[in-house]
Amino acid sequence: MESPPEKRNPASSLADELLVEILRRVPVRSLCRFKCVSRSWRNLISDPDYRKKLPQTLVGFFYQSLSGKRYPCSANHFTNVTGKGIPFIYPSFSFLPVPSDDLVLLDSCNGLLLCRCFEPDPHKGDEIPPFHYAVCNPATQKWVMLPDGSWASGEARTALLGFDPAVSSHFYVVEYVLDEGECVIGVEIYSSKTAAWSFKESEWGDDVMLYRKARSVFLNVFMHMLTFSDGIVLADMEGKTWRTIPVPTDGWSGGCIHQAQGRLCFINVDDTNEWTLKHSVRTLLLFGWKNLQFEWRYTVITVHPECNLIYFVYGWNRTLMAYEMDRKEVRVIRDLGHDCLEPYLAYVPLFSEALADEQ
Repeated sequence: MESPPEKRNPASSLADELLVEILRRVPVRSLCRFKCVSRSWRNLISDPDYRKKLPQTLVGFFYQSLSGKRYPCSANHFTNVTGKGIPFIYPSFSFLPVPSDDLVLLDSCNGLLLCRCFEPDPHKGDEIPPFHYAVCNPATQKWVMLPDGSWASGEARTALLGFDPAVSSHFYVVEYVLDEGECVIGVEIYSSKTAAWSFKESEWGDDVMLYRKARSVFLNVFMHMLTFSDGIVLADMEGKTWRTIPVPTDGWSGGCIHQAQGRLCFINVDDTNEWTLKHSVRTLLLFGWKNLQFEWRYTVITVHPECNLIYFVYGWNRTLMAYEMDRKEVRVIRDLGHDCLEPYLAYVPLFSEALADEQ
């Protein structure tokens, strides 16, 4: 005969609730350290019900693979930052109204994902079939399909997601509009607040060319993007402010941009003295080889938002690795497989109902 479930002491539950209200206001790094205070604090912070109320941190990465040995040939994957255990999120996206093989992951930002959802239409040669953009929250399985933008033309523009729950519950999708020479002439911006697209003409100049492979950074309601020769370009989500930031390298091949601890971070593979140097490390320490070609032999995925950690993918088997700047140590996490594709999208869970009013 099974014993009845243990009842929680009302006084203890009230004390837990009060403690959670305090802990939810501390930074993530402090929250991680507080697990060491006592066993009861560790259990409280790890409790699934309370965890949704507490600050979240990086838990893993979304990515896709492509293999002709299976059907459908494309598949979505998620790996935990530890490389072990059941994936924090199962990447089937079954809550979306399209099959997973008609879904392409484009960008992630503070718990939300931007996807390209293709319409069920026979592919005609190299033509891009019609598609819609969707923004979803995998933690709550809420989603919203964006109204028609430029997708009707079948043109696959560079599309990025901007969202900062600390500033607003609304998100933005930014499409860069290019001329025949691949130079930026403007941006199409979708705002979930207005539920509409608006075109803003570029004020960066006539010859700005984006390095599309590089990740973007959404910081202080500005979208930052790396270019081939003009450093970093940024624009606010109202299209009123357009700026450029020089970078300490000649062109795009020397680095990438990320957000780290609330600041814009530029990772440079060449020596520099123009920015504030946070850390330097030789590729010999990371991979055992000198002078590896950046984004050919290895790719920087992201900088941890709270800790001094940099995540890489390296080699033929796309080995996921972490470099700890404080200890100057490299940790191999796991092989993702030679058939996996970029982008590798960092994921921080968002348990709030950010998209509840958008559907």
